[in-house]
Amino acid sequence: MKKTYYIILILSGIIISVCGCSISGKIAAQQPSKKPISLKARDFYLKGLFLQLEERHNEALVQFYQALHHDSTSATIYNSIAENYIKLGHFESALILLNKALLLDPKNEETLGLLAESYFRLRRDDEAIDVYKKILTINQYNEQARDYLLFLYEKNNNEIGKAEQYEQLIDLYGRDSQILERMAKIYFKHQKYDKALRFYNELLETDSTNAMVFYHIGLIKERQSLNEEAIQNFKQALKFKSNYRDAVEHLIMLYRRNQEWQKVIALCTPLLNADSTNLSARVIIAESQYYLKNNEEAKKLLLPILDKENTTWGAFDLMGRIKLDEKDYPQALAYFKRIIEKDKKNRFGWLYTGFTYTDMDSLESTEATYKAALQELPEDASIWAFYGVSLQRQEKYQQAIEAFKKALELEPYNINAITSLPLVYETLEMYKQCDSVYEAAVKRFPDNALLLNNFSYSLAERNIRLKEALEMAKKAVKAKPDNTAYLDTIGWIYFKLKKVEQAEEYIKKAIEISDSSAAVLEHMGDVYFYMEKFTEAKTYWEKALQLNKSNKSLKLKMEKLK
Repeated sequence: MKKTYYIILILSGIIISVCGCSISGKIAAQQPSKKPISLKARDFYLKGLFLQLEERHNEALVQFYQALHHDSTSATIYNSIAENYIKLGHFESALILLNKALLLDPKNEETLGLLAESYFRLRRDDEAIDVYKKILTINQYNEQARDYLLFLYEKNNNEIGKAEQYEQLIDLYGRDSQILERMAKIYFKHQKYDKALRFYNELLETDSTNAMVFYHIGLIKERQSLNEEAIQNFKQALKFKSNYRDAVEHLIMLYRRNQEWQKVIALCTPLLNADSTNLSARVIIAESQYYLKNNEEAKKLLLPILDKENTTWGAFDLMGRIKLDEKDYPQALAYFKRIIEKDKKNRFGWLYTGFTYTDMDSLESTEATYKAALQELPEDASIWAFYGVSLQRQEKYQQAIEAFKKALELEPYNINAITSLPLVYETLEMYKQCDSVYEAAVKRFPDNALLLNNFSYSLAERNIRLKEALEMAKKAVKAKPDNTAYLDTIGWIYFKLKKVEQAEEYIKKAIEISDSSAAVLEHMGDVYFYMEKFTEAKTYWEKALQLNKSNKSLKLKMEKLK
């Protein structure tokens, strides 16, 4: 804090205070009093002032109190008493005097400055901040008040407060690129994107080639899910700084999200050409080739790095998926297990090992894999859900229920558990529980086609709430009009509603897309039997029976045609 000096001049009966105080640093003139000047108050005040200048603060206080006795309406006298209390470290006493002074002159900068200083010294930062802000509303050019305010914001990690002060500085003194950048970064950090964009755009007006600004605007657009605008800004960043690594990485991520694999390859290839040891670029290009169904190209990229010490697990994951697609199960398992060997906490290694065993129809091995995974990752909801599916497929229904419940306990809206649990309840004819799960799930995911289809089909099978089932089935078909299961469901509901022409239309369309489902073929036969088209009914029932020879109910239907 600066020392404060006062010189009192007597001029035409007006008291003028010339002060170098710690807040204003300006000359403040007290307006002429309408009442007669107390000469005794003036004399005591002068004596107190000179004692204060000699740093004899206790003696100065005696004189100032004498002056106050003769004139209790002077904010200046209260201020002087308070200032000497501050010098002596009696900040609470100073506050009492300063609050009295404010009653006399609420906009007195000197009073407010001393009040803020007292709060500051007492470490009552919030109150000090409020007073400094009030000073700036009275005098926006009071730089010492602003400096202390910025210091307090810094001390209390109040970055938004700092940014607001920087805004005021720009309004007062014009644009400064450093301050603009500082404000933009603060608002970006605190997710106030509209304000951050304002200042980044102002920065572009001062320098339209600033790659950093384009990059940050791209980040904001990305977080606002405006991906195309984000892409354009990242490309602009690279235009002015071709080696801007962060911009490249975000562009790659957005292109991958959009499944624009050729663009991913175009971005990563120069990186790999520049550095053949760039494993990340190599794996990302290989992944793009994999999704473009160029498996041989992907293999060429991956094979040279699979035996390297520092190879990322993503390379094994990708190679394992390629082998899984090729039904080369031993190789697929070998690659996925290498992921686990490198890191037992890697969930993808466990998940894909389980998927491989499932594809092999080795459900016991699937169950054992997920069980081992849960020893390492007991809080992983997805593993619990797939563990439940493996149990469900083995008809271990009670254990499956517990696994699904655990998954939902960890992740209340885990879609795999939500879609699987009601199927188990339905199998066990626990329809109340089944419907309860479905109703909660559809409320949470009103546009999830799988949930809508499964719930509507379950209701249709029980011949209940058919109108409600039909509305859900319509939404599912609208979302995925070529899904054979969804077409069959809506057709089956129409059949239950005795609207056989619509039933025929939808189930027939499902069969045209794929005739590999025994259930769908059986439904088509049921529709034709109801329509008394017995030849057609027999044709479809026979096809269904060829796919599912153990279907006893279907065999009974066939007996009706004899």
